[in-house]
Amino acid sequence: MKRITFFVTLILASFNSFAQGLITAKNVKVDLSGFVRNDFVYDSRRNLDACDHLLDIYPLQPVYDSNGEDINAQPSAHFLNTFSRVGTSFTGLEMGKSKISGFIEIDFTAGSQIPAVRLRHVYTLVEWPKSKLLVGRTWHPTFIEKVFPVTLNENTGLPFQVFNRSPQVRFTHTLATGVDLIAAAVYQFDYSNTGPAGKTYQYQRDALTPNLHGQIQYYNQNWVLGAGVDWKSIQPRTSTTGTTGTFVTNEKLNTWAALAYFKYSKNKFMIMGKTMFGQNVCESLLPSGYAVVSVNTETGAETYTPYNHLYNWINFTYGKDWKVGFYGGYLKNFGTSENATGSFYGMTYANEIGMIYKISPQLMYNYKNFMFAWETSWTTAAYGDVDKTNKSKVINTENVTSVRNMVSIAYKF
Repeated sequence: MKRITFFVTLILASFNSFAQGLITAKNVKVDLSGFVRNDFVYDSRRNLDACDHLLDIYPLQPVYDSNGEDINAQPSAHFLNTFSRVGTSFTGLEMGKSKISGFIEIDFTAGSQIPAVRLRHVYTLVEWPKSKLLVGRTWHPTFIEKVFPVTLNENTGLPFQVFNRSPQVRFTHTLATGVDLIAAAVYQFDYSNTGPAGKTYQYQRDALTPNLHGQIQYYNQNWVLGAGVDWKSIQPRTSTTGTTGTFVTNEKLNTWAALAYFKYSKNKFMIMGKTMFGQNVCESLLPSGYAVVSVNTETGAETYTPYNHLYNWINFTYGKDWKVGFYGGYLKNFGTSENATGSFYGMTYANEIGMIYKISPQLMYNYKNFMFAWETSWTTAAYGDVDKTNKSKVINTENVTSVRNMVSIAYKF
């Protein structure tokens, strides 16, 4: 036993000496970043939302009382400071020609009514002259970090823009000056799909295969252009029960998404936009989901079909210290790929909404580290009946509108 312990100690000591010689520390730095922010919010009616009403997604459908009045037409006001955040970056390690850095960031939106710490980003980044490898939790690759809406609202363009931070391995390689090829493998965590057991990452983990993503991106001083594809597999159940008993199942639902985007900026002017076709992308806080096509009464075995949506947005800003902006979004629900007769799993009421649009002007003032801003958002959702004889398309729609006014003050550091 002593001999084994001696050899293990010798191996570990040798590895430690090798690592110390391989990895060097040069100008190690720890930088703090973040902001303190307070938001006053007025909503004209109840919305589907998250983070204690900080993220509004779309107005809830009318629910009528005995007098025929809409219960969800109740306005509300909030004063929130949970959007504040702090992040720390670590740089200065080198390994051969590569540079190693790390980043961790938290905010205070994890709790319900009582602010609590939430992990936003945590990753290690290894960079070579023409490539970089990111391992950890950060924005999903379908959230384009070079092209995302400039909005005062913390929802960053929902329900037309992806909002998802997940654990991943992402590799970026520069093919030529200003041309990057991006590949990623992603696993769900708190941003996850909905299914028979509620909202949980277990459906993707049971399917074993990570969410796979590929993208190509071009950029220069004024332009950013790109396109990508995304593929995902989930397994909603591991067993089913029918009239003859309970049985193991491995039925999966495979879905995909495709996206394209652009950005142009020069001097004080910037315009950008994005379009994405997606199937069952509700893990990114987008109206979406899937439905049961068939059920075997003897075994309980199910088959599934995804909902198909098109998400579009455009955004422009002008100014420097004083900045005016406009954000607009539109989505369309095309129904399911096959006729569905069973349960719907996805974002609440998403299967009953035929389309949503939003218009949102804004005015911001920035002076050094200080920001004061106002924004209003007009969001309309078309609720209707689900036609299960025609691939779950939404018919007989009626528009429901919510208006959000928001005033914010922030200090950035």
